[in-house]
Amino acid sequence: MPSYRVSELKKLYRSKKITIDLAEAKKSEGELLVARKIYEELLHKTFLNSYLDNYRVAIFGSSRVEPESDTFHFVTNLTEKLCNEMDVDIVTGGGGGLMLAANLGLEKAQKTQKNSRAKNLGILIDLEHEEGRNNSLDITRHFENFSTRLESFVRSSNAIYIAPGGIGTDLEAGMFMQLKQLRKLEPTFPILAHPFWKPIFNYENGLMYQKRIKMGRTTLIGEDDLILVHFTDNLKEIGHILKASYNGWLKLRKKVKFIN
Repeated sequence: MPSYRVSELKKLYRSKKITIDLAEAKKSEGELLVARKIYEELLHKTFLNSYLDNYRVAIFGSSRVEPESDTFHFVTNLTEKLCNEMDVDIVTGGGGGLMLAANLGLEKAQKTQKNSRAKNLGILIDLEHEEGRNNSLDITRHFENFSTRLESFVRSSNAIYIAPGGIGTDLEAGMFMQLKQLRKLEPTFPILAHPFWKPIFNYENGLMYQKRIKMGRTTLIGEDDLILVHFTDNLKEIGHILKASYNGWLKLRKKVKFIN
């Protein structure tokens, strides 16, 4: 059946154009919950292999940024530097704009390195109004909805950099910030962001924390939540922070015995 809004479903039901079998719907809902449980159990089984396969940095950013822009060149230079220094994978949404910029940086580094393990991983969702995958991806994963796509970003990333972007980028950033707030990510998991985001996050923090303190009201976030994100567009600083995280990951990986 086509996808309808609830209001549209009500109109169709009143006009007798569709019939809703409540018992069948209840049964399907139960089956869906069972399938979801199985899905989550399989995620747990595959998580460690994905996490330890290679160190991966996710780059989030707008699909609308033009290749001629300074931001596009910045992201390309960033991923090229990271891959040259640590041979890491780059994870993006697989589309154009800053996603393409990130993948091009790794692709450029791949051409200058011998025996490089680095790969471009694209986590895609098909949207009719946007162009599809870019041509710099080595591995692709396709999803039909945003929730499972976001979960895949979490499972596939050891660190993230939030480049300038819009609502989609904001959603992805918020997902990781909440997981770190709730200690579902390691305390050392780096969440780095371009200074573009600083006034936006500072404004939100002001409403949820500082302003409420001044009003004598309960804050909506904790003091630790104010420092979940580190803002920088300094390539050397970004490399230094991610190198420390990478070294910790490398120590863990060396303790793991892989069985084929």
